[in-house]
Amino acid sequence: MTEPEVTVTPRPDAPLEEVLRVDAGSGFTPLEVGAQTKWAFYDWPERQLTNVSHTRIVGTMRYRGDECLEYLDHVIFPDHEQSLSRSLFVVAGETLRQVLFESRESETRGKMEEADATPEPLRLKLGLSWTGHEVYRCGSEERGAGEVHHGLVDGPFAVSVGAGRMLCLRENLWSFGSDGTGHVLAELYVAENGRSIYFRRFNGPAWRNYGELAGCPERDHDGVRWRLWYECLPDISLRR
Repeated sequence: MTEPEVTVTPRPDAPLEEVLRVDAGSGFTPLEVGAQTKWAFYDWPERQLTNVSHTRIVGTMRYRGDECLEYLDHVIFPDHEQSLSRSLFVVAGETLRQVLFESRESETRGKMEEADATPEPLRLKLGLSWTGHEVYRCGSEERGAGEVHHGLVDGPFAVSVGAGRMLCLRENLWSFGSDGTGHVLAELYVAENGRSIYFRRFNGPAWRNYGELAGCPERDHDGVRWRLWYECLPDISLRR
């Protein structure tokens, strides 16, 4: 119920320059039909369990001419409340692209959004960087328009958690709002076997709860001081 200690140590001397990520990143599930993962979500500064996600790749689906993987995320909260979302992803070569996102507020009410996003690389090479966009549309409604998204692979890092010490490359993902203000920064640690084993989410001054996160760990990156909001650990990291 309480987040275990996680230690991240830079390892510039380690001979790790390239990793092929085989899963959905912050969704942790391997990109193959039948794969499933459970992962824990911890808010800061309390570090108490916020929810547990059970994610599955349940099959394939043709959408707008593309063969997609269908990804389900079933979230269970400590008070037994639940939520469900569904995404469609296209794997093309060594890239991953989300094309549809469906969320449900209740059993009778939901929302479906088409995703217009720059494909994310699956082959992570030390020093690789990119810039793109991520917009979600439902009819005339849209979110994410005007934001600029960036990615950078740096490292390597040694990550120590319940399963032991794992050597990883770090994928940094951050965005700026349309006014140029820092919005979101995420860190994803991908182990040598291609599995994502640790995710951290920071907020910038443009995010609504930035002030509430004063006192949480901070990171200076790309001219912005970001504040930690939550961390996620999958079962592959928590089991010894």
